Amino acid sequence: MNILELIERELRALSPEQQQEVLNFIFFLKQRAVARPLHPPRSLCDHPAFGLWKSRRMDALAYQESLRAEWEPR
Repeated sequence: MNILELIERELRALSPEQQQEVLNFIFFLKQRAVARPLHPPRSLCDHPAFGLWKSRRMDALAYQESLRAEWEPR
């Protein structure tokens, strides 16, 4: 027995309301498959901002900490 035959057999055993739920779930799965992006997400290393601080002569983390320190209560 293949998968479609097994699904059909199990589907026939359900009430009409449950069969409708199964149909709704099938529609949901098809919609979700269409909504997925066609290309996998790119690496952050490929983003144009990656390495922005490389040519600067300061430590980016130290700069970030100094900015945060300005907002800390005294």
